[in-house]
Amino acid sequence: MRGIVKVAAIQMNCIPGMIQENLDHAEKLIKQAVDKGAEVILLPELMPCGYMATEEIWDFAETVNGPSIHWLTSMAGRFKIHLGFTYLEAEGEDFYNSFVLAGPEGKLLGRVRKDPPASIEAYFYKAGSDRHVIDTEHGRIGVGICYENLLYKQMCSLYGENVDLILSPFAAGRPKPFIPGDIKRFDDLLINSRAVFAKTLGVPVVMANRVGPLDTDLPGNMPHLKSSFPGLSSIVDYDGTVQAELGSEEAVIVADVHTGHCADRKSEPKLFGKMWGVPVPWYAFIWPMSQKWGEKSYAANMRRKERALSVSGSVKIP
Repeated sequence: MRGIVKVAAIQMNCIPGMIQENLDHAEKLIKQAVDKGAEVILLPELMPCGYMATEEIWDFAETVNGPSIHWLTSMAGRFKIHLGFTYLEAEGEDFYNSFVLAGPEGKLLGRVRKDPPASIEAYFYKAGSDRHVIDTEHGRIGVGICYENLLYKQMCSLYGENVDLILSPFAAGRPKPFIPGDIKRFDDLLINSRAVFAKTLGVPVVMANRVGPLDTDLPGNMPHLKSSFPGLSSIVDYDGTVQAELGSEEAVIVADVHTGHCADRKSEPKLFGKMWGVPVPWYAFIWPMSQKWGEKSYAANMRRKERALSVSGSVKIP
């Protein structure tokens, strides 16, 4: 669907475990975006509960009928906008990192579960199997959740779906550096992948990352991580034009983009290495390796099963 739509990316700090505080803060930023005319607004990945790399994150999981989803649909209906984020969803004996999009009628339009969880995230939630497209009045919105945007299979999927706009919620924290320059390599990855998306898919991309400290224990006997979220959120049009971008500050960016994939796009998805859809830093091999460790731990973790079942309402745990 060809057209012009005003979109917004909200870059904010999300305090771990402080759901109501994060929602209240997000509401103020949403109002700023609406006041600037935004029709489609994207919030960061795991905005309600914040990003955590310990089992404590399960304490803040919700069902699709939980308070964060009620807040999402209420905000979308109140401001007559399309509004999306990801949250930690519990269903049955599993947890998922689920993107949800609500529309101007105050109803949920679609849900997409992250596939796969990135690196150590696989210790805490399961990969989904959803189609990464949500149909809206603005066209076919493709969804790429953080790490997914690096993957060749994701690039091929969105290319084949002929999406009109891509929403990419991020909670991309800087990793611990191994050698000098690794932090810059990570930041460059977030910035430089824009050109690959524009050239290959020919559609606008809205990327909303979070900012603030990243200070957490890690699973699997890995060392404590003290780092930060770099932000670097952006709005890029179908032809690669950067319409708006941020550094590391909390802020809202709003811009017009041309929806609909570019009919004369000439590049098909390109494979970098064995699995990547964009160029990645040298240390990227660690991410799928730690993902596999996490998947094995998650599958065997009985605490996870009991906790998920208690949240989803199947059983009650004292």
